[in-house]
Amino acid sequence: MSNTHIATTPNKAPATPIDQLKLAMERDLRKQIVNYFSGRENEALRFMTAAVDYVRKVPKLLECNQVSLFIAFTQAAQFRFMPSSAAGEAYVIPYGGEAKFQLGYQGIVTLLYRTGKIVGITSNIIYANDHFEYQEGLEAMLVHKPAMFGKPKGEPIGAYTVAIMKGGAKTFKVMDKDAIMGIKDLSKAKGSKESPWNSDKDPELWMWKKTCLIQHAKLLPKTAELQQAIELDYEGEGIDKPKLDAGGPAVGASFHNPDDIESPAKPAKGANHAPQAPKLCPANRHSIDFVQNGVCIKCDDEIRADEGQGEMIE
Repeated sequence: MSNTHIATTPNKAPATPIDQLKLAMERDLRKQIVNYFSGRENEALRFMTAAVDYVRKVPKLLECNQVSLFIAFTQAAQFRFMPSSAAGEAYVIPYGGEAKFQLGYQGIVTLLYRTGKIVGITSNIIYANDHFEYQEGLEAMLVHKPAMFGKPKGEPIGAYTVAIMKGGAKTFKVMDKDAIMGIKDLSKAKGSKESPWNSDKDPELWMWKKTCLIQHAKLLPKTAELQQAIELDYEGEGIDKPKLDAGGPAVGASFHNPDDIESPAKPAKGANHAPQAPKLCPANRHSIDFVQNGVCIKCDDEIRADEGQGEMIE
């Protein structure tokens, strides 16, 4: 009797959820991601690798509807943001079985720099034991002296952001705690333990800084890309956009509709009054309709602080 041995191959390990995600992204997203990165295959591959690593670190995303997960990642890709908690430009957050795109503080900063009209942005939290004073109007000023090292800072009571324009002019935005919490209360996602509003996930209060910067951005030079990113962020948090327009919480009335920032006001049809000398920006080059916080968004020339309107820092 002869012994017959049949060669067998070991059973292949079943694909893990992460493996399945990689295959699905390669099949369904690769072409679109490459397009967002202007055909740069290496950048698209780096993005997809970062996306998979992000899900590995936030496994709850695997429980989300995959369509919503892919939409959130493509929304990050269209702004050329790498999904990463370390970079802070964009996040994908699980909310009740759906994955949502969230704009990070650093993402807003990146988009503001892309306008080419802003050269510096800073932000800070104001604590109860700090020395802080500010004044708005034609002689605006802001002074912030944090509590000395070794002394208790006290509770956070507000936040502010400062933007430095290409011409050297500076503008600022200040929000107190109540105003910031008013924005938080509009978020339908605030109750989720995955929400970045939760203090255990945001000990440095970046959501306070982000909220203040978004309000400040409404009065700064903007692009369609920045406007779209902010609107997607509202959608991710479940905030109704009309509640946060230019006249919304903690936002001063603007001199113009931010959506028309590139278009000067037109006279009403049929107007038959005598023409008047137009009011011009501080550099006497463009209509005053383009002046916001003392900065003419149509003029790259240097604007002296004492010629501006609004919240200029001397």
